[in-house]
Amino acid sequence: MKKQVLLLGVFLFALLVMPFIFAENETANPLDESSKVDDAYKCLESKLGDDCSSSLEDNIFSLLAIGKCKEEVLADAWNENECWPKSDCKIKTTAQAILALDNAGSSTLNAENWLLTKNTTPEDIVWYLEIESPSETRCTISYGGASYKITIREDKKLSSSAGNCLSLSSGDWWLKVSPSCYDYTFEISCDEQFLTTFLYKKKTSSTIHVSESISSASAEGTTYEKVDFKCFSESGRCDYEGSLWATLVLDHLGYDVSSYLPYLITMYEDNEEFLPEAFLYLLTGSSDFRANILLKQKNQYWDESGDKFYDSAVALLPFQYEDPVEKSNTKNWLLEIQGRDGCWDGGNIRNNAFLLYSLWPKKSYSSKSSSLDCEDAGYYCMPEINCEGNILKDYSCSGVFMCCDTKPPLESCSKQGGKICSSKEICLGGTTVESSDASYGESCCVGGRCEQSSGKSGADCESYGGTCRPYSCESGEEENPSYSCDYGDSCCMKKDSSEGKSLWWIWLLIILIILLILAIIFRDRLKPYYDKFKSKFKKTKPGKPGSRLARQMLRPVHPRTTPRRILPPSSRIPHKTPVKKSSEIDDVLKRLREIGK
Repeated sequence: MKKQVLLLGVFLFALLVMPFIFAENETANPLDESSKVDDAYKCLESKLGDDCSSSLEDNIFSLLAIGKCKEEVLADAWNENECWPKSDCKIKTTAQAILALDNAGSSTLNAENWLLTKNTTPEDIVWYLEIESPSETRCTISYGGASYKITIREDKKLSSSAGNCLSLSSGDWWLKVSPSCYDYTFEISCDEQFLTTFLYKKKTSSTIHVSESISSASAEGTTYEKVDFKCFSESGRCDYEGSLWATLVLDHLGYDVSSYLPYLITMYEDNEEFLPEAFLYLLTGSSDFRANILLKQKNQYWDESGDKFYDSAVALLPFQYEDPVEKSNTKNWLLEIQGRDGCWDGGNIRNNAFLLYSLWPKKSYSSKSSSLDCEDAGYYCMPEINCEGNILKDYSCSGVFMCCDTKPPLESCSKQGGKICSSKEICLGGTTVESSDASYGESCCVGGRCEQSSGKSGADCESYGGTCRPYSCESGEEENPSYSCDYGDSCCMKKDSSEGKSLWWIWLLIILIILLILAIIFRDRLKPYYDKFKSKFKKTKPGKPGSRLARQMLRPVHPRTTPRRILPPSSRIPHKTPVKKSSEIDDVLKRLREIGK
C-alpha cells in the first residue's frame, strides 16, 4: 500500500513540474513575429470558411486582407454594384466596398458615381476671404455683376466691406463671406503684388484654418476665388465617418477631394471616436495630424470608440511604410495577447482582417501583385499628397499608398510643431519624428517635452532595459531586433548568464523520477542487490534490544529449569561446571560471521 501511495505521489509531482518546464521553455524563446502572423492569417481563413457566410462587413475586410469573398461582396450590392448594402445603402460601407473591390481588380465606376452624388453643403462653417500684400495697395473685388473698391493698409487691415456678400470681420483683417453668396466667384485685382485665399472655422470654435489653395498675382493681375466645400451625406445630413472613408477612397482613386477637406478638418474635434487624424494625415500629409494620432495611443493600443482592435487598425493605417515606436508597441502587444488559434478578439473576423491589412499586409492577396513592387524598384510608397515628383502608375504599393519617384523631403522640427531634444534628453509625453534639422543623437519631440535621461538613446529599447549603441554591441551583450533605437542604432541587451544552464536541474529531476519509477516496477528483481548493498553500511551494537545479534547473545546455552541449591560448607562436594561443546561455539561464531558479511 505504501509503495502505491509513493508511486502516485511521484506521478503527481511530475504533473506539477511539467507546466513549469514548458513555461520556462516558452519564455526562453523570443517571439517569432513571422510565424505568429502566418498563424493569424490561417486563423482568419479558418474562421471565414469556404462559403463566406459572415456579414457583409466581415466579407469586405476579408477581401482586403486575404482576397476572399469577392463574389459575396458583389452579391450584396444594389442595382449593378452602385452601393452597399443593397437593403439600405450607406456611405461608409460603399466606400469600404469600393476600396476592397478595387484592390481585387473589379470595376467600381458605378459605385464611385453614386458616392459623388451623395453630397451637401455643411451649415456650421464660417468662411473668410483673405487678401494680403507686402505693401499698402488698392484692390477691386467683382462678383454678381458689381465691383467694389477696398484698400489694404500697411498694417494689413482692410479699409471697408465689399458689398452685401463680403463684410468686414472682427479686427478688420478679413472679409466674411455671406452663406447666400457661396455660389459666387470672386474676382480680385490689386495695383501691387498680392495673394488671396480662404480661411474657415467652425461657428462655435475660435480655431482658424487656412485653405490649402492659395492664389497669387503680380501688380494689376487677377485671382479668382470661390467657396467650394461639401460633405458626404445621407438624408441631407452630413455623415462624418462616411465622409472620412469616402474622401480617402476617392482620393486614392485619383479624384479631387479638396472640397471635402474643410468639413473634415473643422469637425474632427467633435468626432474623435472615429480617429479622424489617421485619415487626415493620409489626405493632407500634415505633421500635426501625424503627431496627434500617435499621441492618442494608450497602453500600446488605441481605444476611442470602445473597440481597441478596430481603432488600432484605423490609427496605424497611415503607417504601413513607417515604423514609429507606437507601431512597434502595438505589434508587440498584439503578438503577446494572440490566442492559441492565432486570432485576436475572440476570432472577430472584421477586426482580425483589418489588423492584418493595416499592420501586416500581404501583397500576394492583391490583384496588383502582378505589377512591379514600388520599393523593390527603388522608389517610395507614400500618400499622393506627399509626392513632390511623379506618381508611377505601373508600380504598386499596399493600401491607399501611391508610388512616387522622389523621396519626400524632411521638414524642420519647428515646422512640425516640435522641439529638438539633445542626445542626453528624451521626449516625454509626446512622440519623436524625423526632421531636417536634428543632428546625430538629437530627436524632434512633438507634443511633449525634453527631459534629461540617463544618457541612453532610444526610448523603446531603454524602456526594456537595453542600451542603444551606434555600431555593435559590447562583450557580454547581444542585439535584440524586437526593440527600436533612433538613427539606426542597435538595441543591445545583456546576455543571460544562465542561458543554456537554466534547465539542467529540471532534466536531472526528470531522470531521477524515471529511475525511481523503474525501481518500483522492478523492485522484486532489485531487492537482493539492495539488501546486499544496505548490509555493507549497516552498523549495529551488540546487545542492542531487538537486534538479531542481541537475541543470539542473550539466549542461554542451557536454560535452567530448577532453581540453584546452595549447600552448606560441610556438605559441599566438588561440582564441575558444564562447559559448551566446541561444536556449539563454532555454530555461534559461524552465524556471527554470516551476519557480518
